Amino acid sequence: MSSRVGYFLAVLLLLLGTLLRTHSLVALPIGFNNAEITDVQITEQVRLGGIEVFYDLNGEGREGLYSIAQAAVTSIFGNGLFGYKLLSMWAGLLTLAVVYALAQRLFGPVVGVAALALLATNMWMIVLGYQVLRESVVPLLVALMLLTLARTLAVYRGVHATVPDTTVFVLLGVLLGIGLYIHPVHLLILLFSMIAIAFRLFSKQRLSSQNVSYLLFSLLVMIITTMPYLISTLRLPGLSGAARIFGDYTISANSPFKAIADTIGALLFVGDSNLAFNLPGRPLIDLVSGLLVLVGILTAASQWRKARYALLLIATVFLLPAAVFSVNTPDFLTITPLMPLIAIFFGIGLNMIYRSVVRSARLVVVVGAAVLFAFNIGWTVGDLFTTWPTTPGVNRAYHARAGHLAQYLDHTAAEIPTVVCDSEGLIESVDTLSSTNLMLLMRNRKEIPLRYADCGSGMIFVNGGARQQVIMPDPQTLARMQPYLRRWLDLGTPVDGLPTDSALILDVSDELADAVGIFTTSAPAGYAPDAVGGAGLAVPPVRFGGNISFLGYQRDGAQVYTAGGIYTSVTYWRVDGVVPPDLRLFTHILADPAAAPVAQNDTIGVQPLQQLDARDIFIQVTFVPLPRTIPRGMYGISIGAYTSTNNQRMPVLFNDTPRGNRLFIGQINVQ
Repeated sequence: MSSRVGYFLAVLLLLLGTLLRTHSLVALPIGFNNAEITDVQITEQVRLGGIEVFYDLNGEGREGLYSIAQAAVTSIFGNGLFGYKLLSMWAGLLTLAVVYALAQRLFGPVVGVAALALLATNMWMIVLGYQVLRESVVPLLVALMLLTLARTLAVYRGVHATVPDTTVFVLLGVLLGIGLYIHPVHLLILLFSMIAIAFRLFSKQRLSSQNVSYLLFSLLVMIITTMPYLISTLRLPGLSGAARIFGDYTISANSPFKAIADTIGALLFVGDSNLAFNLPGRPLIDLVSGLLVLVGILTAASQWRKARYALLLIATVFLLPAAVFSVNTPDFLTITPLMPLIAIFFGIGLNMIYRSVVRSARLVVVVGAAVLFAFNIGWTVGDLFTTWPTTPGVNRAYHARAGHLAQYLDHTAAEIPTVVCDSEGLIESVDTLSSTNLMLLMRNRKEIPLRYADCGSGMIFVNGGARQQVIMPDPQTLARMQPYLRRWLDLGTPVDGLPTDSALILDVSDELADAVGIFTTSAPAGYAPDAVGGAGLAVPPVRFGGNISFLGYQRDGAQVYTAGGIYTSVTYWRVDGVVPPDLRLFTHILADPAAAPVAQNDTIGVQPLQQLDARDIFIQVTFVPLPRTIPRGMYGISIGAYTSTNNQRMPVLFNDTPRGNRLFIGQINVQ
């Protein structure tokens, strides 16, 4: 194969690799898994100005350069599903180009095209390009390091046989240094690089004195680049990469023989069982490709005295322990640094088979390689775009419900007012964020304002009940709702194309107006006896200080309770302007209007209050536990509002004149 033909095929393969990595970039699967969420949270910390060498994740360190780069990218493209995945996608595409350049320059166009073909169609490498993980840039780091070492150590001949200018040596020094700020596996990359340099310095084919002096300059650049890392390591040894390079691996947790067997199984037979990274049962590469990789390794081993083969073997020997000696094997993340080497060994093996057979049989090898390539394309496309996304558990691993809602909000929240049923609890114990925060984390258009209610004790009706949408990130929201609030949401229309019970279109302006109108006669309220002007009928709407108005309450049908029971009040409020951010609503159970309450609850189910606009109406459901020792008798119910920072009650206004600071909304009978 000529270089021109190889270059043409490489361009086609790069286009194919780009298509596979950009198709459904934010929707395969939609959302973030828990590992990605960790890196996203660190990036958000960087965006707030928290730049550190090591980030402390509950006692475990995490390098920060990947998150710093993510912060730069997302500041331009948005910090949502799309913006966060761009860096990993670009790193994956650059990996393809660099591996082709490395393999082609070391071993010729056949090896370069074969290595590129394997990586371009490999499912794990495509999935890695979708991951918001620092591991997504590790194959690029390894490939760049091998390429710069090959160039600076004069490993290959031809047009680049002369000593390159200092730019390449500066790049070598920078790569040797900055990799430490990306991933702890770079300590092994640094080690194999030093061994490769030593191998060339003491080989029979000596390097020129100019080349050696330039290498010393590269080491100087590396030392300068690594100084902050070394200082941080001395200050925080427990967080450093050296303490984490093999994780918590112990022989008792995972014996070496089992770890080796698991790694081989991951490569050729069973793959990684983690649904977030792989279709269970799918190996990293197919068996035929694995055999070609083995042929390539044996070929390189037989030619170890040649610098170009020695470079690959040294890198493999030093990177292999990180892949094998892991607590959780098989694990594709730990094998990731070896992917460029696996691809090049595959190319070497295929080239060796091609050259070993007689000329008349070489066409069979070419046809076989084409069939193998076609098989891998079909295998990957089918599993990647059809089988894996529909596998039970994948949507849960990626919090797909939150992802779908985030994408939906990006398209609609600017056009229609949105109320989010905010859930602060975790859906599962392995989660680190609530369902609402997961959804917000995945939004690209975070600048569009939303309204939030807990939907368990509060609900918002925007602009007097006009058309709005209600978003429910937690799948249990409707099932756990207070029945009275649930009846209002039952009037909504589900949004097609979204998960069940996740979004409703609600337009209840007429129903809300009718309900509030009925309160005037069916649920009378009264001023407090101790108010200016004395007791009397309070006709809704009753204005309060703090720009809110009381619209009425849902009368309790039974009005009979037992000691230890729970009294539930349902009140309606309208926003008339800017509401104090620390406003709270109180509900008191009183035996005597002049006495202290025997039971009370101060709360509000709508937060933050700055989200509310004039003419918004919200329902407040308040649960007041009755003491088990409460005496029998009739008790009055008083309600009102106050600011929590100074406990200052809002006045009740009648024609702009204060009439006390509370209203009475009926009585209950405790038996």
